[in-house]
Amino acid sequence: MNENILYNFLKNKPTYLDYDDELKLMDIMTKLPMSWLIKNKKEFIDALEELEISHTETGFLYQEECDDIIFDNFCEWLKEVNNKTGIATLIYIKDLSSEGLDEFRKNLRKDENTDK
Repeated sequence: MNENILYNFLKNKPTYLDYDDELKLMDIMTKLPMSWLIKNKKEFIDALEELEISHTETGFLYQEECDDIIFDNFCEWLKEVNNKTGIATLIYIKDLSSEGLDEFRKNLRKDENTDK
């Protein structure tokens, strides 16, 4: 398996990934075997940090309710990675989970309705 798969995906991307690229990156990551994650821990963590920064900066604004399950499943996968590999992935869950987005969306809709 390509040693630099995550690096190669990210190398020509802007600092803040497009929302579609966030989804693609999560898909790539979840398909990697645990042995690859252990062997390429730095590359994995670097990519995870880029995903977190991108998502907390702008990505969450594009996340629709129908995509919440994708992020929640990714967070469950991060817990599995933590448990099986010992790689510290739990610190990324808060920023990538859909928890709190319902309240944000409700307030956003309320704000949009009061602007009319």
